[in-house]
Amino acid sequence: MLFSNVYVSEEIKKRLKLTVKNQRVSHAQLFLGSEGTHTLGLALAYAQYINCKHRSDQDACGVCESCKKYQLLAHPDLHFFFPNATNNSIKKDPKSSDYYSEWREIVGSTHALFTLNEWYQKIEIENKQAIINTRDVEDLLYKASMKPYEAEYKVFIIWMIEKLRFDAATKLLKTLEEPDGKTLFILITENHDKVLNTILSRTQLLKVNKLTTPQLVEVLMHEKNYDNDMANYIALSSDNNLILAMNTVIDQEAEQHNLNLFVSFMRLAYQFAYPSQSFDFSKLMDCVSDIESLGREKQKDFLRYAIVFVRNNMLLDYQLNDLLKISKQEHEYLVKLKNFIHKNNASIYYKLLNDAILHIESNVNAKMVFTDLIFSISNVLLKYKIA
Repeated sequence: MLFSNVYVSEEIKKRLKLTVKNQRVSHAQLFLGSEGTHTLGLALAYAQYINCKHRSDQDACGVCESCKKYQLLAHPDLHFFFPNATNNSIKKDPKSSDYYSEWREIVGSTHALFTLNEWYQKIEIENKQAIINTRDVEDLLYKASMKPYEAEYKVFIIWMIEKLRFDAATKLLKTLEEPDGKTLFILITENHDKVLNTILSRTQLLKVNKLTTPQLVEVLMHEKNYDNDMANYIALSSDNNLILAMNTVIDQEAEQHNLNLFVSFMRLAYQFAYPSQSFDFSKLMDCVSDIESLGREKQKDFLRYAIVFVRNNMLLDYQLNDLLKISKQEHEYLVKLKNFIHKNNASIYYKLLNDAILHIESNVNAKMVFTDLIFSISNVLLKYKIA
């Protein structure tokens, strides 16, 4: 992959290219970027650039033998390790190399833009918890002990290093700290806090931030041929998540459903906070059951829609109406809810909704998540209502 095809800030690309130019490539680097950042693509571009035979100050050449093999993910000195588990085909002792074919397919078809859940679906592990296991590390140590076949650097890309088992990590530490010859380890994570401290202390951290809204708009206009208004709307509604934005198909029916559901959700929270009579819990449970029936991905879509609604209320509160990319009906509800969602409590809504997304991703029971969310929002309405 070329740097020119990676969707991260130019400053980060420049910083990595300078490490090669100045011959200051750190042998163990940790790329930290939340879901929806192009960290895997950046790792691939960096590795290809390092081993390119005719690289320039701007990018790898893309045409030398090394680049061709890198672009096919088939270079003999490029190795991948990632979370894995048993499935219907691999019934015992799985390891990353068992899934190389699926890995090349998903990286190639998505331009290295896919989520951990999409990877799990690709390798059909159902509800199993995937890990990077001791067999993977033993395989890595064996390959790291060998001389490069044809490249200047052996490159090991470990995707989702937070999934590395503790007992596997202890086997890796010495090689990570003192590798043989020119060896580059690129570790990728979405969650800094879940990476073992012994790993963190042996790596150089590179933070990869989400694209800014103008940057993401530019990408969407170029890659998807959207006009400026549509690109802005998608960038904002995806919370600048590149994966979501690139995969977004505007479904007006789904948008209307999310709006209606959110209004019902807020109405129930209000009725619980300010009951005019005995609160009807059956209505609350009916609403929660409706959300539960959506399935995990649509539940997350609903929560993301709610986050965008809160952001739009903030824009309305600050009288930044020109930035609102919404329908007439959405605007009507924004006005109706402006006394309940505003600049004084928006950060609390953000945290509640984002926490709910994390719980859904962690397979917490949906009824518990959304029932608790209604109660929590009721508390916010009680405390921060504007008369």
